[in-house]
Amino acid sequence: MFKSSLLIAAAVMLSLTECKNLTESPDYSSPDTFFANDSDLKAGVNGAYRPLNYEWFNSYYNRCVIDCALGIQTGYEKGPQYYKRGQYVATDEYILAFWAQIYDGINRVNVILDALDTKGANFTADVAKQSSGEMHFLRAMYMYQVFGVFENIPVPIRPTKELGVYESNAGGKDKAIAQMIADLSAAENELPATGTDGRPTKWAAKTLLAKVLLEKGDNAAAKAKAEEVVNTSGLTLFADFANTVDITHENQNERLFEIQCNFDISPWVNYNNMHAHFTPTDWDGGDPNTLSVGDGVTAAGWGDAWIVGDINWRKDMFADANDKRIPVTFMSRYRSKNAGGEVVEWDPNAASSFIAPGSADRKFNNVIFQKVIEYNIGGWQYTKKNFVLLRLADAYLAHAEACANLNDAAGLTTLNAIRSRAGITPVNSLTKDAVFEEWMREFAGDGWAFPLCRRFGKTAEIIQKYAGRQVDGTKYRVMPIPQAEILSNATITQNTGW
Repeated sequence: MFKSSLLIAAAVMLSLTECKNLTESPDYSSPDTFFANDSDLKAGVNGAYRPLNYEWFNSYYNRCVIDCALGIQTGYEKGPQYYKRGQYVATDEYILAFWAQIYDGINRVNVILDALDTKGANFTADVAKQSSGEMHFLRAMYMYQVFGVFENIPVPIRPTKELGVYESNAGGKDKAIAQMIADLSAAENELPATGTDGRPTKWAAKTLLAKVLLEKGDNAAAKAKAEEVVNTSGLTLFADFANTVDITHENQNERLFEIQCNFDISPWVNYNNMHAHFTPTDWDGGDPNTLSVGDGVTAAGWGDAWIVGDINWRKDMFADANDKRIPVTFMSRYRSKNAGGEVVEWDPNAASSFIAPGSADRKFNNVIFQKVIEYNIGGWQYTKKNFVLLRLADAYLAHAEACANLNDAAGLTTLNAIRSRAGITPVNSLTKDAVFEEWMREFAGDGWAFPLCRRFGKTAEIIQKYAGRQVDGTKYRVMPIPQAEILSNATITQNTGW
């Protein structure tokens, strides 16, 4: 959907530079000529997932940077710092990259769905149905991410085929919700109950649909849809929270949808480069939970964690030291190369954020996220961890949230199931604040906090508490739509206040 003339020019230049011999006849495929059989369709479907995990400025990292606007985290790269200070504007490169990648994904999906409509006779029924289900789910997943940050968005459902014909964002909030509901309703009927190779299932579609229904404010429908997943899917929460992010349990049980990452399979393409964004440079690469000696080369080495959590936020959200999510979410101790391989530990009152070379300090106050970090892999790039985008826990908490909004005590069961797994005390009454805080703890560091605060109406409150700024709650509950999009599409209206 992103139509920046600069990007169009860059694409043209790239195509020209790749034509090394201008006398050659190009082997060119277009959507009109490509989708001739099942093999073509499958290739197109696989390509539609690609924008989920582009290089450094990928959607996962950009969502984590956007979360810095709340003050709950910052980092050592300029972006996270000025987001926490509230200095982001419509020309910002992070929201531009996020917007562009998401709409690239939506357009790729639209190309596939258009091919299914116009060339359906070229494909076998089973492949067409599976492809349709995946694409309906994926379009909703892309749209859910961009909706959660900007809300009033354009909603294209046809591939972009000519310059100058673009979608408006007039009524974009309602259109987006309606489209996501339509797509996920289709997907839950088209997708199988069990998937292969990490592909979405009907339960993933139902779970995301429950979350979209919360955005609509249809709490009764959200509750019912979440209950379908919780009560009839046969899926269960992992007993060990660590299994929600480890490599051993990828694409299994609770993990409903995740971005596939493996350097060995796709070198320099589909791998987890977020490892390099979150690691402390003096860490030796060993497992911080067992304190085994590391290989000394696994850490990133470019900055002392590009994203780090806010100290007060960690103290508030994880006040219960028995919370089993703490050692999975945060690297609270590790062997430091700057300390001669000795163990250093997190202390909110430490004098320094990290251990400097030759320092006598053995305490640090950086809140280091480690869900995406891997150990002893021989270099930051040799990663295999997937990015998890949807879990069974989403259905549990969506159910609890819907019930809290309905004053229905049935949500205590699902809320306390999440708390029980975490090893913390059950609550006796169901409140919106309790559900909000559990969302924040369960998905800490995953890049979902900004949309969550917007949905709960807590953006201004959280910014004041952790960033120390009083802001206009109407303006700052969403991000500004990228200026490049507005300049290239006259039908786009900027979000209020921006």
